[in-house]
Amino acid sequence: MAEKVYKVNESVELGYQAPGRASGKVVIAEIYLPNKAKDSNFPDITLVEVGNSGTYRGSFTPDAQGEWQAILHLDDGEGQVVKRFSVGGHNVHSVGEAVGGVHGAIDAVEVKVDAVDDKVDAVDAKVVAVDAKVDAVDAKIDGLELQVDSLDTPPMAF
Repeated sequence: MAEKVYKVNESVELGYQAPGRASGKVVIAEIYLPNKAKDSNFPDITLVEVGNSGTYRGSFTPDAQGEWQAILHLDDGEGQVVKRFSVGGHNVHSVGEAVGGVHGAIDAVEVKVDAVDDKVDAVDAKVVAVDAKVDAVDAKIDGLELQVDSLDTPPMAF
C-alpha cells in the first residue's frame, strides 16, 4: 500500500533517518518502476543530509502511473528502508484544491438560493395581502348582494 497519491511528472520527496541519527553518512536511494524493474532513467540518488541531523533528503520525478518503489539505505547496504509511492494523474493536493473549488461554488449557489428564498417570501407576503383584500371585497359584495336581495323581495301583506 502506498503512502500517498503522487502526480506523474511532479517531484516526489524522499526522506531517510539514519540509524542512531548518524551524521556524515552516504545515503543511497534506488528507484524501481511500477513493473518492479530498476529505473534506468534514474541513477541511484545520493540523498543530502540536513545540517548534522542524521536526516537525509532527496527527490525523484516519476514519469508514469503506477506503484513506484524507492529502496533507501546507507552506502554499505545497512539500514535499508523501502518506500512505495502511488503515482497517478492527480495528487492529494490537487484533489483537495478541486474539492475546495467545488465547496466555493456550492457556497455561492447557496447564497443565490437564499436570495431567491427571500424574494419568494416577499412575494408570498404580497399574495397574502392581496388575498386579504380579495376577502374584504368579497365581503362587501356579499353585503351588497344581501341589500339587492332585500330590494328584490316584494313586501308581504298581513
